[in-house]
Amino acid sequence: MFKVKNIFVTLLVLSLSVPLFAGETQKTKGLSQKEAIQRFISWDKKLKTLDTFYIQETSFEGTLISKTEGHLLKMEQILRLETLEEGKLTQYALTDKKIINIFDEKSNLITQMRWENWEETQQNKSLFDFGNYAKILENHQILSFNTLEHGYQLVLTPKEGAQYTLTFLLDKNNFFPKEINLLSEGVNSKTVLQKTKINKSLSEEIFK
Repeated sequence: MFKVKNIFVTLLVLSLSVPLFAGETQKTKGLSQKEAIQRFISWDKKLKTLDTFYIQETSFEGTLISKTEGHLLKMEQILRLETLEEGKLTQYALTDKKIINIFDEKSNLITQMRWENWEETQQNKSLFDFGNYAKILENHQILSFNTLEHGYQLVLTPKEGAQYTLTFLLDKNNFFPKEINLLSEGVNSKTVLQKTKINKSLSEEIFK
């Protein structure tokens, strides 16, 4: 019997050397907090597809607990989450955010569960909210906003409920998150995105 692996996905360091959308090459030096956040939400509203590899590290008070790598693909509201080991697929999940089906590397169904039950087991849920970041900003208050050499740092905390800090590092050109950190009760979940492709054509077959 297969043991289901946690497929952690939070968002993070994204190595984009070109603008996210054609024509978005505006200078960003000296942007105010309000202007930067508006651009942050703007790209999110335009997001249709996403294809990115990720590395996630989870630590407790500075001590590494786990390190995972994977591949995230998104088409509209459908997500495909792949777990990788040394670059090879070991498991993947498909979900419409209602039901999540988890398969082995040969596409044999391992298990099926309700999305909300699976989501509750994940450290950082921000990766699943691409396309809905305006709601995140509505439900959080800004602790700090800083202009850095290579982008912007936005730190949020919930307006109510369990307290934690959610930190986004945003690219200075397209405001796409390069890194997302979730810190809660000494546990820090950090995700780095690599080889990211946004709004590129994806085969519908990989979401079936």
